[in-house]
Amino acid sequence: MMVDWEAFAGGLQLIATWKTPVLVFAGMMTGLIFGVIPGLTSSIGIAIILPVTFLMEPIDALVLLTSVYTGGLTGGGITAILINTPGAPGAIATTFDGYPMTQKGFQNEALGLQITSSVIGGFSGYIFLLFFIHAMVRFALQFGPSEMIFLTVFVLIVIGAVRGRSLARTLFIGIFGLLVGTIGTSEVTGIVRGAMGFDGLEDGIPRVICIVGLFAVPEMLNLITRGFIADINVARAQDIRKLLRGVQDTFRYIKTIIRGALIGISIGTLPAAGSTVSCLLSYSQAKRAAKKNQHFGEGEPEGIVAAETANNASEGGAMAILLALGIPGSGSTAVLIAAFTLHGLVPGPRLFQDNAAMVYGLIAANLFQMLILGFAALFVAFYLARVVFVPTRILAPCLMIVMAMGAYSVRNMFFDVYLLFFVGILGWFFRRYDFPTTSFIIGYILGKNLDMEFYRYASLFGSDITVFLKRPISAVLFFMTLLTVALQIHRYRKSDS
Repeated sequence: MMVDWEAFAGGLQLIATWKTPVLVFAGMMTGLIFGVIPGLTSSIGIAIILPVTFLMEPIDALVLLTSVYTGGLTGGGITAILINTPGAPGAIATTFDGYPMTQKGFQNEALGLQITSSVIGGFSGYIFLLFFIHAMVRFALQFGPSEMIFLTVFVLIVIGAVRGRSLARTLFIGIFGLLVGTIGTSEVTGIVRGAMGFDGLEDGIPRVICIVGLFAVPEMLNLITRGFIADINVARAQDIRKLLRGVQDTFRYIKTIIRGALIGISIGTLPAAGSTVSCLLSYSQAKRAAKKNQHFGEGEPEGIVAAETANNASEGGAMAILLALGIPGSGSTAVLIAAFTLHGLVPGPRLFQDNAAMVYGLIAANLFQMLILGFAALFVAFYLARVVFVPTRILAPCLMIVMAMGAYSVRNMFFDVYLLFFVGILGWFFRRYDFPTTSFIIGYILGKNLDMEFYRYASLFGSDITVFLKRPISAVLFFMTLLTVALQIHRYRKSDS
């Protein structure tokens, strides 16, 4: 049986109290606030609130913390649209079309699209989690080191080609990102690599600093040359009807929603992949399937739908692997493991046997979260959208200060503030000379994971490279990678001619 309905009914009884909607709303608003502040993420919000939950009942504590997680994923997309700054790593692809829509004066519609897609994606992820959690876990367990290596290479090539105009630059900057991702102490050998004598680099470059630096700092430098984010003659006053029009327009892209949800759920189950990879992969597939009259990267609504649906759908996949195997798929789920442990619970196979009602209650509460999310996020977005009318001479310095504070809060080190602006200058250089930042980011995110998988592969199979072709999934990924490279070379040659 896919669902133990008796345990599910017991879970509903656990959350059928007045505290549940209060905790969901409080956690959701906290997550949204942390999501919209550049440099802060839902994982930081969960870590800050975690001690507060010590005296709470386990189900209440987990409902509160997962609400922060959900709100943070969605909040990151709001700033991605308004100021081209992803508030969370999973909102990177939202900037591609969300910010151009803001510059054209369609920020209200873009926010409506983003929030509705997030709600649909998150709801889909938890529905899959409810009915197919065991199948999702079996799928994830099929991925050994050989599969993860070629999945990483495949994703790097597919996503890297989305924004790049030159195959050589795309591959170069992607490989550079892989190298940057390995900076720090090796988890296998304990050897410090690439730190260049800086103590602050021994743990690597924090992900949030790298992403905010690459996207936000160059954008602030561009903003100071303009009076406002959007052309003040084009930008329209805040109108709730425009937001609701964006909500309505989302349902014009049913195929994109289904594809994005499936990609998000599948990638979300894979450790270290998470929402960033899923949203970029979903965006790349939507762009490949685009019609001739669609212009992705210039304010195409379907691009926002593809990115945000996969972003929040990945939450269901990440929670599946967390609940069933005790493996975190992201920084936020890693902190959630600490919450389980704090309340005497051990995520893994026995969690379903010993606390089935609580697990189903948590899933049901997360489905309820998605309904609250729509209203809470629309409320926050409606007022935050007024930022487009703030003069950039005021907005840019204020945001730079907020970003510096966010960078410092990651590890309480002034070194991270310097690192933020150094990465920002690097990001400006990438833009100036047309290097695709997306390729660097995906290489950076997957670099440490790829490094670990090579160590695992070597320990299991030695120097036998035929294993890649002997295992069905890795063989399929290998040939898909070759096919993708061939198609990209053909496309670039065709465009050059």
